[in-house]
Amino acid sequence: MSLEHIFFITQIIAAVAVVLSLVFVGYQLRESARATRAQIHQNIATGWQSIGPLLADNAAVFAEGISANEQSFATMTNANKMAFMSIIFVFFKHYENMFVQQREGVIQREDWNAWTIHMFMYWHMPGVQIWWRMRRDTFAPAFREFLEASVRPVIPSQTDVFTLPG
Repeated sequence: MSLEHIFFITQIIAAVAVVLSLVFVGYQLRESARATRAQIHQNIATGWQSIGPLLADNAAVFAEGISANEQSFATMTNANKMAFMSIIFVFFKHYENMFVQQREGVIQREDWNAWTIHMFMYWHMPGVQIWWRMRRDTFAPAFREFLEASVRPVIPSQTDVFTLPG
């Protein structure tokens, strides 16, 4: 075997090694992306779970706030307005974060679609619309445009978030 043959054989081995290393890097990138999506999904669930106690501790104020019209909102106590506005702000900052993550491609379309149903269930409530007119500028322009272009969902009714479809 000549030196030239040995050189060609080592070049073939090197080329195969490069291809195998690229396959391995691709596999690692795919697994890393899956892990990132799983972590973001977990973070969303954990974020929502942290909102739950806030909502449960202030359920009456929240229910009063989301169903409020202009007149009933004006008659709410300042403390109740503050509680409602704080809770709904947390809700929509959570939704805004998910909106950004979805736009970045780390939330799958089917998961995002499910969350938008939940978001729009609150978004179209009269008290939320009152709050939005006061606080809309605290959200990113793209998120504001997304919300404001939405169509009212079939469920729940405008005045009762607990109405079953039907």
